[in-house]
Amino acid sequence: MQFAEMVQERTQKYLQTVSKSERKEIGQFFTPASIADYMSKLAAFKGDYVRVLDPGAGSGILSAALIDNLIGRDVKRIEIDLYENNQSIIPLLESNLQYISEQLQSCGTIFDYHIIDKNFIEENQREWMGWLPSERYDIVVSNPPYKKIGKTAMEASIMSDIVYGQPNLYFLFMAMGAKLLKKNGEFIYIVPRSFSSGLYFSAFRKWFLSEMRIANLHLFVSRGSVGGKHDNVLQETIILKANKTDAQISNIIISESVDEFCAKAINSYKVNYHTCVSNDDNAFLFFPTNEEDAMILGFVNSWNANLPSLGFKMKTGQLVDFRERDWLKKTPGNDTVPLLWAYNFNGQKIRFPVDVPGKPQYLKDEPSTKRLQMNKGNYILLKRFTSKEEKRRLQCVLLFEDDFSEYRSISTENHLNFITKETGKMLPEEMYGLYVVLNSSYLDRYFRILNGSTQVNATEINAIPFPSINAVKKMGMQAMNHSDLGEFLCDSIIEEQFISRQI
Repeated sequence: MQFAEMVQERTQKYLQTVSKSERKEIGQFFTPASIADYMSKLAAFKGDYVRVLDPGAGSGILSAALIDNLIGRDVKRIEIDLYENNQSIIPLLESNLQYISEQLQSCGTIFDYHIIDKNFIEENQREWMGWLPSERYDIVVSNPPYKKIGKTAMEASIMSDIVYGQPNLYFLFMAMGAKLLKKNGEFIYIVPRSFSSGLYFSAFRKWFLSEMRIANLHLFVSRGSVGGKHDNVLQETIILKANKTDAQISNIIISESVDEFCAKAINSYKVNYHTCVSNDDNAFLFFPTNEEDAMILGFVNSWNANLPSLGFKMKTGQLVDFRERDWLKKTPGNDTVPLLWAYNFNGQKIRFPVDVPGKPQYLKDEPSTKRLQMNKGNYILLKRFTSKEEKRRLQCVLLFEDDFSEYRSISTENHLNFITKETGKMLPEEMYGLYVVLNSSYLDRYFRILNGSTQVNATEINAIPFPSINAVKKMGMQAMNHSDLGEFLCDSIIEEQFISRQI
């Protein structure tokens, strides 16, 4: 029996004694042996003495799998530092490592392990600050805790230079692990994909991508398959292998599997490095899984503008319904203005009012609610949230000022985004042109490759490429001649504007 399988069997017994709610409280999710084995095989280390770091070690399955693969490479000495401060699992971790040590000793491999029963971030504060040398390990392998913490939490304070908004422990573990690697060291983590885009992770991405070069990305088709039968991991999860080097890497190998058996990849594809890793200030990370995805990225990235550079900006609806219940009205009156929800979307336009239980269609108009109102005008509205099963992630409608001519203003609920013109009034051809781009399969697929979640953030839409204002207006004037602006028509207009003219 391999060490990883032994650890998994022992871990199954441990899991019968601890509830999911207890483990969720500390952000603890266990790695199946099949995933641990796949991760360990990503390590390309060659040498006779290796130093390994395993932060958030749990029962030690990642270290066990790595040892399984290292002992077949003529490694004579293995030294592992394992951080784990969950008291309930440390006895199991100690027992597993002691068993491995005895087995390795009998076959002549020197094995030194150190269980460090301390907070991983706090214990390495001086290394992060540069007060002590930090490059100590050849390999860092981890399934870090997935847990949000406050901005004033000790871990966030220590690593404040890469924190924006509410941090999550998993990306702090990623950064600290990378910091402790030797030059040319190998970094192998299983983490949520959420760090790849969005404002909250931007400082971390810029730091990480300046220190590390990504070599492999593995994606899971099903979210529920990652944690095995004892964990239902709702985050969209990836396995990431990176190297600590300044050398340029030409390509990233991307693979997918249906379930936890990563070795049975349904797809494996080599992608140009900067097709996946943007080299602008956003430092976005994309996940194309085939040639068509790569083509979409190349095509959209050829556009050299974005919404702010065109004079537009996406913003988020101002009204959070549960905070403003006293101001919401079911019926109109002389003292109300329209309140728009995602439920008001109807094809390419707004239907108002609609009768949806619990979704009042009006906001009381008085001085206390001016902060929740916006001027009448021409806007494009987008849903902030869609379900995983829906065909499109980007769902938008046109909102014309004349649709609400009898009102002084309108309001939008917080589950909506809206695009507005920063100066002046949005022209009809601008509205229609932007709608063509947003409602095309090209931008929808581009967004899906970028963002694995079902949330559409204003930060991302404001950052992604758009055509020039002249191209937007030309496409808008063409779209205005049609009554049905479905995805097929929007694609056709874009292809006529950009692709057919290149042939």
